[in-house]
Amino acid sequence: MATVVSLLLAILVGYLLGSVPVATLVSRRRGVDIFSAGTGLAGAANVFRNVGRFHGSVVFIGDAAKGILTVFAAHRLGVEGTMVLLPAAAALAGHWRSVFNSFRGGDGLSTLLGITLAAFPLLALPIIFVGLTAAGIAVYTGHHASLWGGGAGYGLMAAVAPFSQEKTALTLGIVMLALMVLAHGVMGYRRRRWDNGPLDVGEEIQFESPGP
Repeated sequence: MATVVSLLLAILVGYLLGSVPVATLVSRRRGVDIFSAGTGLAGAANVFRNVGRFHGSVVFIGDAAKGILTVFAAHRLGVEGTMVLLPAAAALAGHWRSVFNSFRGGDGLSTLLGITLAAFPLLALPIIFVGLTAAGIAVYTGHHASLWGGGAGYGLMAAVAPFSQEKTALTLGIVMLALMVLAHGVMGYRRRRWDNGPLDVGEEIQFESPGP
């Protein structure tokens, strides 16, 4: 059973891991200020489109690793069950408002996928498959790929939650984190559109997973 001190430490570790500016570091090596490119988000999708596919893939893996390491660190500190959601949420907050990026960041879908993979290794695979399939269909139908992909993948997770027995609460908790990520992405898109006017084609709602 985690103590208050270990839980607070896990939350701090989660925030610091989430704050690691992978997209900024990778883009800077290519001479690109990711906050001035594309959507201005420090995430894999923006790097993928404006720096390079290889570099976007590196950012995707790095951002997902932040979520995986957050869950592993929480377990090492004795934080189990639904309490893991607190350091997981802190990792997302760190990605959104990184202390190393002047409290700027991305939307956090890659980090969320890492959290899901660490908490539910087997369940994460069909979620990723369904999400990528929905994202691919969305591209050809003119819809927001990342929004539809994330919604489909975590919609599946919500559907199977009642059958996950003792982990139902944790499953639903991660679905709630997914809703937070999607809401953050939508609100960020609307804010950028309000500030800058309509975005260019291909620069609509973009989350961190490098879609088609």
